[in-house]
Amino acid sequence: MYKFFKFSLLFIFSLGFIAVSAQKYSLEAGFVQPKRTGAQFSTTYFNGGRLGGNVEFELRNNFSLLTGALYSLVYSNKTQYYSSTDSVNYKTFGHSIDIPVQVQYSLPVSKNFKFFAFAGPNVGIGLAQPQKITVTMSDAMKAYTGISSAEYADNDLYTKSAIQRINLQISVGGGLQFKNYKLKSGYDFGINSINKIDTSKLLHQNGWYVSLVYQF
Repeated sequence: MYKFFKFSLLFIFSLGFIAVSAQKYSLEAGFVQPKRTGAQFSTTYFNGGRLGGNVEFELRNNFSLLTGALYSLVYSNKTQYYSSTDSVNYKTFGHSIDIPVQVQYSLPVSKNFKFFAFAGPNVGIGLAQPQKITVTMSDAMKAYTGISSAEYADNDLYTKSAIQRINLQISVGGGLQFKNYKLKSGYDFGINSINKIDTSKLLHQNGWYVSLVYQF
């Protein structure tokens, strides 16, 4: 995590010495599909949407620096089966803010149309992640697994210290722009483990997204 912050700060301050010629603002809305995965965990998939704003600082030679703040609301409905009649259902909502710092390169094709690609660090900040767990098990299976309905009610995975609020990622992606409209897609690769219960078991959150952007 320290190396990530060191890299991000160096990245940002280095760009500060490059001449900025203009800045543009934009609104972004789109679909996100994060997934939580680890070698000792079954993968949890989320689906949801994101909404926020960006500011783009134009640099030289078709390069620019993009940052902003994007709010995401995602949902997961996952059932883990222990037998044909024994299962545990996990319904989870996630609220978070993403703060990207990306370098973008644009390739103009005509006056109104261009392609672009981007890469850079992203900081995901978890706001809330309430989860409801429903246990459907026989008494014998409850005794074997140690899971019982009485243990679980609506709870927040952040406040119960199950996962980390800060999710550090590296983002890569690209898209196309026509006049003031952009269609972009990217993937966020999780850097740090968000498992707060057992740090020896790595748990990463990655994510794919596609967005429509309107630039002022």
